[in-house]
Amino acid sequence: MSSFYQRFGSLIGASAIAAALFAVASCGGQNSVTPALHSPVGSSQKVAQPAATASPIQLVPGTTIGTDVFPEGDTSTGGQGQVVNGIRCAKSLLATFHHHVHLSLFVNGEQIAIPRGTGMKNPAHGNYIYHADCFYWLHTHDETGIVHMEAPTSRFYDLHDYFYEWGEPLSPSDVAGYIGKVTVFINGVQQSVDPRTIQFSPFLEITLEVGSPIVTPPTYIFPPNYK
Repeated sequence: MSSFYQRFGSLIGASAIAAALFAVASCGGQNSVTPALHSPVGSSQKVAQPAATASPIQLVPGTTIGTDVFPEGDTSTGGQGQVVNGIRCAKSLLATFHHHVHLSLFVNGEQIAIPRGTGMKNPAHGNYIYHADCFYWLHTHDETGIVHMEAPTSRFYDLHDYFYEWGEPLSPSDVAGYIGKVTVFINGVQQSVDPRTIQFSPFLEITLEVGSPIVTPPTYIFPPNYK
């Protein structure tokens, strides 16, 4: 993993400049979602809130997309070093199969940041997390919404595998404690599927929208050399 992180370490220092590439927008609308089961933590400032635009957004490691709501890392019912859904927590990852997908969550039109440090036991702190006691094969280093897949062998993963690790619920009416009708977009196209069954593939862009209004899902450009 060290060589992979070194290639992108320099990008993190430039995040303040690169953040100017993101459009900022706030979305309103009638509340049709049961309040989240989580209390906001840290700053509630919206960072890099994208507008409903066809212009793709460049993802920059170490930045935040959406509003901070969730704490870092997995919940107490998620991955804490034990095997989760057949996925081990390893002290080092061979990255034999290293790919990435993007996950976005909107609640009543507002984007909620996917927390960093998920899929890690006792993650360190910082805008980009390099270190932890162990890493699951699906994990997040930052709050860009990029989910890293670093498995020792080739196999298929579904979105529910990641949520099992994170320790948050996922169903057609519940995303991480936000209750309401869940609208699913895959690569910008609305799909009538159970979000638990979405199968990961490189560069897949998954958008889950709970409640209304339904906003046009943003499109993203992955960082250079991500695959």
